[in-house]
Amino acid sequence: MTSLEISHISVAFGKKVILDDLSFSLPEGNIAALLGPSGCGKTTLLRTIAGLVQPTAGTIRFGKQLVGLSSLVLPAHKRNIGYVPQEGALFPHLSVAKNISFGLNRSTHSKDQIRQITKEMLALIGMQGYEERMPGQLSGGQQTRVALARALAIKPSIVLLDEPFSALDAQLRTDIRSEVIALLRTQNTTAILVTHDREEALVSADVVALMRGGKIIQRGTPQEVYSEPISPQIAVSTGDALVLDASQDAAGSTHFLLSATVNTGIDVRQGKIVIRPEEIKIFPGLDNAQVNGTVEKIDYYGHDAVLTIGIADKSIQVRIPSPIDFNLGEKVSLAHSGPIRFYQNV
Repeated sequence: MTSLEISHISVAFGKKVILDDLSFSLPEGNIAALLGPSGCGKTTLLRTIAGLVQPTAGTIRFGKQLVGLSSLVLPAHKRNIGYVPQEGALFPHLSVAKNISFGLNRSTHSKDQIRQITKEMLALIGMQGYEERMPGQLSGGQQTRVALARALAIKPSIVLLDEPFSALDAQLRTDIRSEVIALLRTQNTTAILVTHDREEALVSADVVALMRGGKIIQRGTPQEVYSEPISPQIAVSTGDALVLDASQDAAGSTHFLLSATVNTGIDVRQGKIVIRPEEIKIFPGLDNAQVNGTVEKIDYYGHDAVLTIGIADKSIQVRIPSPIDFNLGEKVSLAHSGPIRFYQNV
């Protein structure tokens, strides 16, 4: 495995810029998640790293080795990349064993070595005895595991995963994702996962890179990008968030819907404040020292619940752990207990 260094990469198809002066680094053995909406350039970045797309500017290094720049130094088949595309993309006419061994070089591996590597990969993904099965005889989750085994069999420098769980139903997706990430960590694999699922990015990665318009606009640990988003838009893309009008006075106090303080100064800045639903404390009964409201809706999820609270002409969501001791129509008081994330209007 190796580290990855991308410096000022740009990709354009005609006049359309897909990646715009993008830089990104990933230490050896780390897993990164590229998170962003469709069309922001995630898959193009992955394909550029793999050597399938030629950059118009910038450089790509695997460790100290320069593998890519505008003249495409190293072709895709020599980059030792493990690539897991959407839905696995197994060869339908090849057995599980032959799919796994497909990327192994027959000129450098004997038949016995190939059989041994295939056996080790089957054990790694927990599919011993499936050697002769065809892809059409496998479940979606099994196909994903075989695709990962095929990627790992060549002992790749980096594994690239392009939304490999998108075709799975919700529970299977969670289970298979956990298995795959555990396997990557067991192998100390440097990997990049492309996703538009914020939960998937946060639970899977050491580093989350948020993409918009061909750029990485914020990167950090999952906790950093969740707790310290650089904008209200990024806050919403990394988790449930309340975005409320706010102001800051000359004394530096922030005033908003859930603020219990009275604004006695002159407002010098108008903007927004971001609050996570779990950062609001809720208490039964009315309290003149706090903000009061009425329980309008309860969405119960077992381990926790989201309560919709009506305050004047607004509704806000509050997340609380089980057991739930509130009822529809109940009068409650609220207090904000999280950090102040104020973003000035521009």
